[in-house]
Amino acid sequence: MKHTNRLLAFALALLLLCAALAPCAAAAEPVTPVIVVSGMNSFPLYDGETGEQVWGPKAKDILGVVGRALLPTAKAIVKRDLDILADESFDDVYNTLFEIVSCDETGAPLHPIDTVQFPQSADHYEDLLLQSEQTEDEVAVVKTLAAAVGAQHVYFFNYDWRLSPQEHVDDLHAFIERVKTEQHAAKVTLVPCSMGGTVVNSYLARYGSEGIARIVYCLVASKGIDLVGELFGQNIEIDLNVLLERLFNFENGNIALQALLGALKGSFELNPLLTKAVNKLLQTVLEKTSERAYRDILLRSFASMPGLWAFVPDDYYEADKARMFPDGANPVFLEKIDAYHAVQVQSEALMQRAIDSGTAVYVTAAYGFVGFPVTNKAYTQGDCLIETHNASFGATVAPYGQTLPADYAPQNPVCADPAHDHISDDRIVDASTCAFPEQTWFIKHMKHVGFPVGSGAAELLTRLVTSEEALTVQSDERFPQFTDLDPVTGKLTSLTGGEKKARLFDRESNLFIRFCKFFVDLWHKVQSLFQK
Repeated sequence: MKHTNRLLAFALALLLLCAALAPCAAAAEPVTPVIVVSGMNSFPLYDGETGEQVWGPKAKDILGVVGRALLPTAKAIVKRDLDILADESFDDVYNTLFEIVSCDETGAPLHPIDTVQFPQSADHYEDLLLQSEQTEDEVAVVKTLAAAVGAQHVYFFNYDWRLSPQEHVDDLHAFIERVKTEQHAAKVTLVPCSMGGTVVNSYLARYGSEGIARIVYCLVASKGIDLVGELFGQNIEIDLNVLLERLFNFENGNIALQALLGALKGSFELNPLLTKAVNKLLQTVLEKTSERAYRDILLRSFASMPGLWAFVPDDYYEADKARMFPDGANPVFLEKIDAYHAVQVQSEALMQRAIDSGTAVYVTAAYGFVGFPVTNKAYTQGDCLIETHNASFGATVAPYGQTLPADYAPQNPVCADPAHDHISDDRIVDASTCAFPEQTWFIKHMKHVGFPVGSGAAELLTRLVTSEEALTVQSDERFPQFTDLDPVTGKLTSLTGGEKKARLFDRESNLFIRFCKFFVDLWHKVQSLFQK
């Protein structure tokens, strides 16, 4: 009897213990681990032997090059011969800033260079990732997702961006398999950022999407960057208005400088003759120096890197390649870049194949910024680096400062619902021509891989990464297909489903609106001072 009582007591205790643990077990739902795939130069390149940072260039090196170029510049101006500047400065620019990271004729690095690797989950890198002061870029993406699913479930895949994306595929595969083992997970979520899109699509080409729950493309360069195609083809042109607009875009956190740039741009807008004269002077300097800069700097540095050739869009590729490698020079190098280009042109097919196999695929793109002021494509809408039509896999986008025509209709209405015309309320973007119009979101006024921590854009990213249900641009009214990101408050405002008409004032190009914004931002600054 005594043994029976003990047995009953033990069974009762075991039953109570199981009952107590049941809610915990129910609450501990499995988390799909997330791998953020970095873009170009998320972390600096280091000399593998000395540990010294070699890229990006240090301020002292840049200032040194500029200082040493002052005398040759003065001589070139006095003698009206810009070849003097090229003869006495361009080799110095290359040797000081670029030689250390250049590649040889086969696309292999000239020097033993490495970058920071993150083999463990984000919770092992408090200083570099979780406690970083960066509020935008890939590190901010890691921080946002770590807050959403737990830092122990988030990983960061970093790599040497100079190499062909295909050279990272096997490493990424091994990384994914290790994460799945560590996390006891059948699948992972991939979040490629910027150049990371070229790596992930190369992965899909070699390994497929088995083991990938979802892929969230964050302003990726999978289809290339027109800017690089133009530069590699030596299609160089400069426009003063674009230059000032570009500076204005980049300095949106400095209201005093914004006001100065806005006033300066307005002054030139009011004096077209002065603008024309300055543009002519700038273009003359470019024409006189571009051939030497192309030969002495670009060909020896960026064009020597297979990874940078991954940015050349299909429309430019053959012409750029023929210009840089006449008569098939550097066959080993050409084989490397041709191999990735074959991936680039089938990106949409690779993504569709992933969808067909059960992987959720979502795309985010941005617009509202002017391009680089060095080519005739500068007025192409983008996120300050990647053009919107490339990042979105095919959206039709009005030039910067313009809208789609009043009688414009969707060019490729693939959606079964006629109400889904996929045109933004500001009449700038038509998403119907995207490869995946129902799974592509656009954020106006968000810079390249922005997703500021705590912003509505970060909330959208979190929703796409963590949702177990299949999403479309109609799934959640908080995150419609088109939104506008306020850089001060981080709030997203819908640009979907409202009245389709052009705005009387465009806040990017209207001087009056610029000054209004200046005073609003100034008021916010004053308020923040008193709140402290």
